[in-house]
Amino acid sequence: MEDLLEFSPAVLEWAATQSGKTVGEIASKISKKKPEEIQYGKMSQSQATRFAKLAGVPFGYLFLDTPPGSRVNPIADFRTTSNATPLSKDFFAMYDDIDFKQSWYKDLLKSLGAEPLPFVAKFSTKSSAEEVALDMRKTMGVSFAEIAGLPNSDAVFSYLSGKAEDSGILIFKNSQAGNNWRRALQVTEFRGFVLSDRFAPAIFINGSDAPAAWVFTLAHELAHIWFGDSGISDTDTKSANKQERLCNSVAAEFLVPARDFKRVWDERDIDVNSKLELARKSFKVSLLVIARRAFELDLIPSGKYSEIYQVVRNNAAKPKDSEGGDYYRTLPIRNSRRLTNQVARLAATGGISFREAGQLLNTNPNNVMTYYAKNSNSFST
Repeated sequence: MEDLLEFSPAVLEWAATQSGKTVGEIASKISKKKPEEIQYGKMSQSQATRFAKLAGVPFGYLFLDTPPGSRVNPIADFRTTSNATPLSKDFFAMYDDIDFKQSWYKDLLKSLGAEPLPFVAKFSTKSSAEEVALDMRKTMGVSFAEIAGLPNSDAVFSYLSGKAEDSGILIFKNSQAGNNWRRALQVTEFRGFVLSDRFAPAIFINGSDAPAAWVFTLAHELAHIWFGDSGISDTDTKSANKQERLCNSVAAEFLVPARDFKRVWDERDIDVNSKLELARKSFKVSLLVIARRAFELDLIPSGKYSEIYQVVRNNAAKPKDSEGGDYYRTLPIRNSRRLTNQVARLAATGGISFREAGQLLNTNPNNVMTYYAKNSNSFST
């Protein structure tokens, strides 16, 4: 029988929370007979090894006398709502991944003599939402006529993210930390974040959110780039942060201009639900975006918007990062189409090794080769 080692209960509690579990939950998986011993900090080395694995922390951390200090958030945290959960290792994993890719791409652009993007930090908080939204639409070439022909929210998101990428913005969307399905990103923690940069601005969208919410989050993060902000966003209608409320207004105006929306809203004398549905069909965006716009314009109360959001969340199918589950369609969604194409092109032409390409895209080098073979004829950036 192995000798028992003694660990700090406080450290074990910290380790367990890194995986969203309690010490008791992990202890019961390790020992059916004496889980209480583990809770008191007594384990064999083999049990401790399994505890570290289940908690998702390095084994050596269990031997600390006190829990390690919390990591300092590298960007602004605009979240103000009471239900926002503390940032976990999953957020920092995604931040580190996007920050690494953005830095690599920025260095590449500079080496090629690229010029700074003129729209980054173009406006200040003194600018009106209408002015900023109009410039966003013009810069990205967004056409309401084209949006009107799209079938659903997923298609609108793909359209807008494509326009953003064509303008030089890297768009990433994932629902899992480290592409590990066991580590689903939590919407209560963050819906998205933005890393503003004059050469390679980057946006991350939490794919665990309702697909209908992706469009508004994307528009909100784009607004931050036009203001030159980097941070974790708060798209909640109750946000107490002035900058977030401004970005919410810009996003709403960008997706559904107030003048056009009011014209449709007042067009027919019908009940509120019918008005919302009519506007949804007219603008070809999700009911959630329409409800958000109606709330922004004081046409419905916050309670009605919250009710619609909860219905959308509850009825949403499990988010998919690609149509039909095709891995090679998912790859550029998780890693930014612009970045993925550039990495694949460089690997195929000898600019970087396929091994480095695989590391940049978090995939097997062979997958990079296959992706290039499937898509090289369509590369435009």
